[in-house]
Amino acid sequence: MTTTEQAPAPQFPLHRGCPFAPPERAVEFRDEGAPRRVQIWNGDQPWLITRHDQIREVLSAPDRFGADVTLPGFPNSSDAQPHVEGDLFFRKDGAEHMPTRRILNPDFTAKRSQTLRPRIVELTHELIDHLEALERPVDLIEHFALAVPTVVICEVLGVPPADSPRVHEASKKTVQLSVTKEEKLSAMQDMHDVLEVHAQRKRSRPDNSLLSRLVNVHVDEKHDFDFEYAIRLGMLVIGAGHETTANMIGLGILALMREPEQRRILLSDPDKYAGTCVEEMMRYWSMVQTEPRRVCLQDTEIGGTLIRAGEGIICNLPAANRDPAVFDNPETLDITRVQRQHIGFGFGVHQCLGQNLSRVEMQVAWPILFQRLPELRLAVDESELHFHNDALTYGLAELPVTW
Repeated sequence: MTTTEQAPAPQFPLHRGCPFAPPERAVEFRDEGAPRRVQIWNGDQPWLITRHDQIREVLSAPDRFGADVTLPGFPNSSDAQPHVEGDLFFRKDGAEHMPTRRILNPDFTAKRSQTLRPRIVELTHELIDHLEALERPVDLIEHFALAVPTVVICEVLGVPPADSPRVHEASKKTVQLSVTKEEKLSAMQDMHDVLEVHAQRKRSRPDNSLLSRLVNVHVDEKHDFDFEYAIRLGMLVIGAGHETTANMIGLGILALMREPEQRRILLSDPDKYAGTCVEEMMRYWSMVQTEPRRVCLQDTEIGGTLIRAGEGIICNLPAANRDPAVFDNPETLDITRVQRQHIGFGFGVHQCLGQNLSRVEMQVAWPILFQRLPELRLAVDESELHFHNDALTYGLAELPVTW
């Protein structure tokens, strides 16, 4: 066991020198084998975990590594995080986490997600119809990658199609780096207002949607939480359900344009290859790049290094999902790969709640897009593409295409 401090600690987030590979420093740390210190925005130096097995160990032990952003030593991404997210269930552990997760689970099971497939197919075709009517080049991030998960999550919540564009516009502004704080707050308020109107309406006209169940069952009947918290849960579902999937849809489109043989394989039998394509894209891109984060609750040895109680931990999924100890030819994109050990959706009790729905959206979106637009190609040089290096989720700012 060692407690040796390595210096200097590199600044975190670590940037990807090559947009199609993990950060070089994270790969170096992974190959060295032990956790390493990094320095975050406030000068704190949490441990960066980069090996696949070590990250699984951390994420599978909530009794030793806490997810609560309000705990001393937690490596928050900003000074606002504990105030904004501190009371949300997904930033809690145990009895503060699981009850709310169980309330949301029924709408995101694999079976429920599969029942939505025909509607997702229909919505995807409608969005491509809209694309074909636009002047080219077209930004596929705004008009497709963001739009698909937004309209789908509105279906789950029970927000009528007429208000889906309004939610889409609000969602888009909350994730754009160029949008001011005031614009983001205004967009969040607009999203809140949309959900509030429909939640109140569902009190008099209940239906089978998630929003209706939150209000009628868990607010009015069981008193699990108040009306405002139900709205916040709806907003959380929209935020979590659109940004990550949108980034993955955009990155997957780019990968399939760059790799014609992989695209050919996918289109040769979408029923056979769409599933493995999604898993491989999740592994290859690992778009969650600055999380998961934890704080050590009791002295624990990880990779021969003693991490003490109160010290922060950041898991680097991009490096872990290219770990050669786990994956054959990890740098190669292979949509026929059957290895399913990737941790792109996280691991343990906090893994992504909406992963089943996200999978179906990607399985539908990529084949249909390339079937409908077989000549789809970049409208700019690849070097002009801008990737989000500092954001929680890796993705493209824009994806200008033509056909």
